[in-house]
Amino acid sequence: MSQETWAEERPPEDFYRILGPEGELQRDVPELADDELLGLYRTFVATRVLEEKMLNMQRSGEVSLVAQTLGEEATPLGGAAALQPDDWMFYTYRQTPALLHWDQSMAEIIASATGHEPETIAEQLEMGDSPMNFSPDYTPIGVNVTNAVGSAMADAFNDRETVTMVFTGDGSTSEGSFHDGMNFAGVFDVPAVIVCQNNQWAISEPSQRQTASETIAQKANAYGVPSERVDGNDIFAVYEKAREAVERARTGGGATFIECVTYRMGAHNTSDNPDRYRDDSEQRDYWKDRDPVDRFETYLRSEGILDDETDKAIHDEIDERVADAVEQVRSMSNSEPDRMFDHILHGESWHQRHQREELQRELNGENPFIDFTGEGFDE
Repeated sequence: MSQETWAEERPPEDFYRILGPEGELQRDVPELADDELLGLYRTFVATRVLEEKMLNMQRSGEVSLVAQTLGEEATPLGGAAALQPDDWMFYTYRQTPALLHWDQSMAEIIASATGHEPETIAEQLEMGDSPMNFSPDYTPIGVNVTNAVGSAMADAFNDRETVTMVFTGDGSTSEGSFHDGMNFAGVFDVPAVIVCQNNQWAISEPSQRQTASETIAQKANAYGVPSERVDGNDIFAVYEKAREAVERARTGGGATFIECVTYRMGAHNTSDNPDRYRDDSEQRDYWKDRDPVDRFETYLRSEGILDDETDKAIHDEIDERVADAVEQVRSMSNSEPDRMFDHILHGESWHQRHQREELQRELNGENPFIDFTGEGFDE
């Protein structure tokens, strides 16, 4: 049976916006120095160059899986820029700009998709020299909200003045873990900022297929959590509302939910073929005209902050950094394959012991699929 191709419905655009689709100002911009603005632009460029390189590495078999941020970069970058050192960030697989903004090394980002990443949570928490506290990367996105809210509550119990920001997606707002976390955040005034990167596609289903809510932001109302709805392709709008939410959380005002409306330009990841389920040529053209990087670049050039010479210098710098990062990863030692069986939360079962034995047989050049019953089958 062939998969149905979904028609898309454009979400309401009554969101908060500062920088218009053509790079024109519709409100006053946040107070950011020229070097800070160029820093944001440099992160935009770094994200696109790095992710394009990782995509090429995936095609050549060096990287296992890549989920691009293409067309959505303003949401994670604007949110992350509102945080302060020692805050917490719970991210997923589509927040590369947030990691780069807080000095996560490009080599570590690449290595996380090559099998060189740390094998345990403790090892990952010790990664890098960033002043930001990063959680481990979670693939089940709804759980991210529950974990982040619990972490923020722990900080509150210990009188720490830190704020936790968590990124989630539109599809995860239909999962139980999301609602558990939101309810907890509302009841206990948790110092957290929940950012929904609403790219309008929950893998292969459009938003209107997986929720009947007109907006994602309105879901926060049920839990007593204030919400904002912003243009997720406008770096200024995301940053301003995130900054307000971070300050509110830091001063005891509790959690805020921010829906950032953006669009997934490409596939969910490199294992996905979006042509099988979406007919998005019109929508893709519409959102391409609202590209967050192009809009920001237009503004910077109109203000005389960015010119051709500076732009070329930034691109040359990023190209060199990405090339260096790739070489660092290629020089790394491979992880021992059987480490995947270590540090299991509930102990090792017979099934896991059997899988370890099969792996060892395969590594020894033997047939791994012999003697399937094995000792201890009835345990």
